[in-house]
Amino acid sequence: SNHHWIMKPRISLQPLTDAITVFTDAGKKSMKAAATWKQDERWENQIIFAQPNDSLQTLELAAVVWALGNWLHVPVNIVSDSMYVVGIVQRIEDAMIKEVSNDRLSELLW
Repeated sequence: SNHHWIMKPRISLQPLTDAITVFTDAGKKSMKAAATWKQDERWENQIIFAQPNDSLQTLELAAVVWALGNWLHVPVNIVSDSMYVVGIVQRIEDAMIKEVSNDRLSELLW
């Protein structure tokens, strides 16, 4: 008999309980991004510096990629004001990623 596996989604549109909440943002003038979270009642942050070929959108994405990589095996809520990044994250789980001409975007997606 054929068995069909149903993968449990790793993305939720609702905030996860008992998860770290990470706020991400990037600045066009400063060309820096930040990830901010609360740990042991204290706010922590990580500054991500732009690479020469970063756009504001790829810099915003870099902050989210950093956060997801930092808490790879821990439930995490990501809060971003970038519709570009939110759109990518919501679609990436079951997406077929093709080669893109933007080297920086390709680097962040792979």
